[in-house]
Amino acid sequence: MKKFQVITDSTSDLELSFREKFDIDYYKMTFNIDDTEYEADLDWGKISPDEYYKLMRNGKRSTTSLIKQEEFETKTKKYLDQGLDVLYIACSSKLSGSKDFAEKLLKEFVNEYENRKVVCFDSLRSNYAEGLIAIDAAKLANEGKTIDEALEILKKDLLKYQVQAIVGSLEWLKKAGRVKASKAFFGTLLQVKPVICSDAHGNNYAYESVIGRKKSIARLIDIIVERFENPKDNILFIEHADSLEDAKYIANEIENRCHPLEINISNVGPIIGATVGPDTITISFKGKEVTIFNPE
Repeated sequence: MKKFQVITDSTSDLELSFREKFDIDYYKMTFNIDDTEYEADLDWGKISPDEYYKLMRNGKRSTTSLIKQEEFETKTKKYLDQGLDVLYIACSSKLSGSKDFAEKLLKEFVNEYENRKVVCFDSLRSNYAEGLIAIDAAKLANEGKTIDEALEILKKDLLKYQVQAIVGSLEWLKKAGRVKASKAFFGTLLQVKPVICSDAHGNNYAYESVIGRKKSIARLIDIIVERFENPKDNILFIEHADSLEDAKYIANEIENRCHPLEINISNVGPIIGATVGPDTITISFKGKEVTIFNPE
């Protein structure tokens, strides 16, 4: 019998098909464009990905907000009232304040549920790497594991979940303050096409510089092929921010070189998209343990 419910958040980018298949819920964050607030709906109910990234290309900036108190409390209590513990797979605490905010909110009502447990788990990741952790956690829940048993397993493999990415421009990340990089990267913004990873500390780290879009795509493919473990047993998640043709090209190259069990192509969600900007490609997967981190 299922003993706990997995909930993630809007930064996980988990599509409906995966949420339904593994019984995963999510806390919706919000974003604002031109003083209009939108829920960060992973099904893009109010605004389409095409519309969203077109606005950004036209100079509009999307600003993001944390989970709202009512959203967190209502959704958490829903499962506690069903007699389930709750495991919140949160965006990296280096990138978002959602985990810390949720833990503060918990203090206001968790005592109402003396026999229940709520854990806010720092995934050290965002994008589908965070989603992958949620999927694996949900599999454990569906097997009847306790929340403590699941946490022990997740912590053991945490640094195997990873995101590798390229962006159209570092300007978006620079404005958002969401990337660690040397001054050399920012000194040549127009020429440099950085390769970025979620590092061992949970930061976005621009750790390689490549000149030109084509070379950055080629380098990204090489990194994935080298780092992706047991591809025949694992799914590779490719997300794009209004750059579908590049995503398809990358998928085809990786398919030809290492034959993953499945390659899933989807849109970068609205919260991550606000930070990384158009033409971003992110690739999430489970592979060799991440040891790299920003030394500065």
